[in-house]
Amino acid sequence: MYDESEKDLVRGEIDNISDTSSNSTIFQAGLTDKELAESVDRIIEQNQRLVPHKELIYRGAVLANDEGNVLDEHRHHYNDAEIDQLAFESKHSIRAQSWTMFLVALSACLSAVNFGHDESAVSGAQLDYIQLFDITNANVQGTVNAAPYLAAGTIGIGSAIFLDKYIGRKWIIFISCIFGVGGSLWQAFSQSMGSLLAARLFLGIGMGLNSSAVPLLIAEAAPAKSRGAFLMLWQTFVAFGVMLGSVFNRAFVDVENIGWRLMIGASFVAPILTAALVLFIPESPRYLLSIHKDEQALVSLIKLRNSELSGSRDFFILYNSLKRSEEIEKIPITSQINLFFTNGRVKYALLVSAFNMIMQQYCGVNILVGYTTTILVGAGVDSKTAIAGSIGIGGGCFLATFFSSQCIDRFGRRRMLLSTFPLLSGCLFWLGGSLYISDDTSRLGSGLTAMYMFVIFFGLGIGPISWTYNAEVYPLNVRVLGVAIGMAINWILDFVLSMTWPKMAQTMSASGGLFFYASFNLFAFFFAYFFVPETKQLTLEELDKVFSQSPLKFAKTKVLRLFRKD
Repeated sequence: MYDESEKDLVRGEIDNISDTSSNSTIFQAGLTDKELAESVDRIIEQNQRLVPHKELIYRGAVLANDEGNVLDEHRHHYNDAEIDQLAFESKHSIRAQSWTMFLVALSACLSAVNFGHDESAVSGAQLDYIQLFDITNANVQGTVNAAPYLAAGTIGIGSAIFLDKYIGRKWIIFISCIFGVGGSLWQAFSQSMGSLLAARLFLGIGMGLNSSAVPLLIAEAAPAKSRGAFLMLWQTFVAFGVMLGSVFNRAFVDVENIGWRLMIGASFVAPILTAALVLFIPESPRYLLSIHKDEQALVSLIKLRNSELSGSRDFFILYNSLKRSEEIEKIPITSQINLFFTNGRVKYALLVSAFNMIMQQYCGVNILVGYTTTILVGAGVDSKTAIAGSIGIGGGCFLATFFSSQCIDRFGRRRMLLSTFPLLSGCLFWLGGSLYISDDTSRLGSGLTAMYMFVIFFGLGIGPISWTYNAEVYPLNVRVLGVAIGMAINWILDFVLSMTWPKMAQTMSASGGLFFYASFNLFAFFFAYFFVPETKQLTLEELDKVFSQSPLKFAKTKVLRLFRKD
């Protein structure tokens, strides 16, 4: 079923796709020496601030034109140290990154921790605040728990779209940290259900800002060969935050009266650290080019790469790719929205992004993360044991996602999705069946094992890969809006699932609800096989060609491959 060489297949399919996009952004290598020199001269003419960097830009242009290879006829442009750096970069895509790139990655990690921490903290804290505030209605319980996700998917994402063109990705992250700190402390000191609900809505605005800007910054800062691994850091450290929240839950469960407040208040630490770190990282080079700060974009890329030469190479590629097609120009939001209905390349990207974001929720993971303790307590397990058992949910997902980050650019996004969807379905059927076991010890053991296996497969598949697809599939002219739409879908569905689960478990039983979500994973396997293309190790500009074909044409090739005799 799977291809022997997914990368060769993808490259081959790109070659067979005609460039039907009127705004293709792909830089074409193979220029003559004269054309290359003229191209560099045009860059300098358009921005006189780049004059001091002309020689560096030219050497980067030579390297870009040779597709990153050090050719004998151009070897005199580089010194021995630069040649060694290029060789190291080619062999070690992660280890070769600059310290600045790792700081950007660390800021993404800390941003994600706050989100994951809150999800699991609520799982433990709700056992107390539901009783304290006498929240007996299942729908109200679900609304309070899910409130941040509604605010994130509406106000947070909407604000991110508006702010992006004025302050960029970096400062959106900083502002999100203010909401993160304030919301965490506010909910911890709440004295009524209304105050708690308002605090969680406030917290959610920061989550929406954060989740929109962080994957975008990572996608635009990381080089193509390691972009997938860096993008997966978001989900990896969401899982770490889940585990951290569960650890705090267990630590504070015995603290009388204020234990639940400590559980949900402890999440204020991560956004404080993130805010401090953001002050030291550069802005996205693509964003800087979009507002015509070309020299700052060059400086940003030099900081983000392991050498000046690598930075100037990527600057030349990026500058020509974007300027040539005039995607760098701002277009009205109404025109961007129109492209989602009229442009085939954008519509296909939306289909793939939306599918991944929908399935990240409808695979059922946030039911386990947000309601682990209530599911187990409802099955007869005491609260302390349930909270202790929930630690493995975040821990298993964290370890699996960390492993997945090492594999995503080797095995590919598509293959990992297809390998894990059937396993996710099986684990939910297993968990639902475990709740019918009469023996308490066997029920707990079987149920926890099914949960742990589920989050491991989630961490290897749709969990991190959904963020990767959402951040990389859109062209620049609609990328901010496209990423925001994907995030809005994710957050709103997170709200829907979290809000409706208490009522679903009440009417269908917990097992019935789990069987319901298990069926979605089976559907997702077939949809991914026929409609989701591979994107590994392709530049953000090369992806234009992948998505310029129609989804039906792609599906047809997969149907034919099923019956092909090799």
